[in-house]
Amino acid sequence: MTPTGATSTARHTRHSASPVRTLPRAAKWSALAVGAALVLGAAAIAGSSERSLRAPAETNGLGAGASRAVSGPPAVVAAVVPTATAQPTPTAPATITIVAVGDLLFDSRPRRMIDAKGPAAPLAKVASRLRGADLTIANLESTLSNRGAPVLGKPANLIFNGHPKGALTLASAGIDVVSNANNHAMDHGRIALADTIAALDKAGIKHAGAGLNATRAWAPAYLVVKGRRVAYVAATQIVPSYFLPSATRAGVANGRDMKRLVATVKAARKKADIVIVSVHWGIERSYTANVGQKRDARALIDAGADLVLAHHPHVLQGIDTYKGKLIAYSLGNFLFPYKSASGRESFILRFQYGPKGVANITAVPVYLGAWGEPIVQTGSRARTILGRLAAASKPMGTRVTIKNSVGYVRP
Repeated sequence: MTPTGATSTARHTRHSASPVRTLPRAAKWSALAVGAALVLGAAAIAGSSERSLRAPAETNGLGAGASRAVSGPPAVVAAVVPTATAQPTPTAPATITIVAVGDLLFDSRPRRMIDAKGPAAPLAKVASRLRGADLTIANLESTLSNRGAPVLGKPANLIFNGHPKGALTLASAGIDVVSNANNHAMDHGRIALADTIAALDKAGIKHAGAGLNATRAWAPAYLVVKGRRVAYVAATQIVPSYFLPSATRAGVANGRDMKRLVATVKAARKKADIVIVSVHWGIERSYTANVGQKRDARALIDAGADLVLAHHPHVLQGIDTYKGKLIAYSLGNFLFPYKSASGRESFILRFQYGPKGVANITAVPVYLGAWGEPIVQTGSRARTILGRLAAASKPMGTRVTIKNSVGYVRP
């Protein structure tokens, strides 16, 4: 993980529709006929009058109501007209569009880019694509602080402390929720982690996977997206021993503790319509998901996860499905001045999640520029990046078809 050189929550609103209640025209005339039959043989009444039946107010789905009168035939006597109303049609669960990307680092060149060009600059070239989703997810691979002391026991070039304005970068690009569960969340200790959490909270960005005690580190983030409650669970299997939290010590959720991770997912399943799990795992620079990743991804889906969106290898890995659920084993880097070309190849994963699960999965290729910033690719470089994704996904039975510099993913 050596770098070169050293609110969107407004989208998360509940949508409700008022049911339209109307009196069917056939029922109205049938009721009048019954009333007339009750008085057969009675003297005709001169000067007939019309009787108006007024239907209950109809709504336009936005709360505005309007009444309308329906005229019927002459009435001879007062009759009791039974009220007939249609049962409200249950609202189908909304389909939401989700975008997921990999590791974002706000130290080194991205830190200098913010100083030179402002906080919106690092993600400016992809911001419209990230903001275009209902829910956008990323891994925050550094703290956001100018404080704290470098942790002992790690090489200096692997200790990061990102720019505090990185939270504004995330917000400007429409990123809604991030994972803090990785092997850099505690690089500058408790104080820098506290600053990071405060910066994310102030920017309106949800987060999970790290906290000032074990309870907070394990707590899922919850969001409401188009009326659907989403739980976001994050943990890391790449965890230094001194990053482990306790009742009084800050740290990250330990993804090696699969028993607790599975229990956390099961608990979230009871509270949410959609459960997304983020795991920091795998082998750096390996395009192949290992046996442990595959085993644990399936265990998480068995526990109730709908999506497993992961990272850490710093290169992309394949896309898989299990029981109709989506697994992205590594989303690669996304804002990161990685030293090798392979570590600068990445993609934006976009898909829809609806009542029938995942659909319309696409991958937009990006390459990380001189500052480590993501830039959408076309032409030969796009084909190279998507070709790697296709090759990594093929052993899992997933096909990636490349058309107009976009990868169309077919599980």
